[in-house]
Amino acid sequence: MLNINVRSGFLLARELGRRMGAAAIKGRMLFITSLHAETPRNIPHYSAAKAAQTMLVKELARALGGAGRAVPGGGFNAAAFDFADKIPLGRLGRADDMADMALALLSDRFAGYVTGTTVVVDGGIALYNWIPLPAP
Repeated sequence: MLNINVRSGFLLARELGRRMGAAAIKGRMLFITSLHAETPRNIPHYSAAKAAQTMLVKELARALGGAGRAVPGGGFNAAAFDFADKIPLGRLGRADDMADMALALLSDRFAGYVTGTTVVVDGGIALYNWIPLPAP
């Protein structure tokens, strides 16, 4: 889990940061993580890896932000469970919900002064400390 969620992100960001620096390119790196980074869900290895990934975003933002390479992070991808009525916005998330936020975070127009932060795109689930999964 740590290799997939933390080490791979670190290695990719390090290489991208080097290449952006060598080419004098300013831009953004976007990490998409999970509510598990903030809310335990009885999956300790996954939650710990997502929390580490979130902190990696903050450390990369400190290291790279001054060179014009911002690192926004965050997100949620709703599972296909029948609990839309329990979500404050009344529906499951769609791919375009995440895509629209990603585009905004990657743009100078909407996020030109954003770095090292977490943006939760979850329809309000986090306001209620997650939703219990249905029994198997």
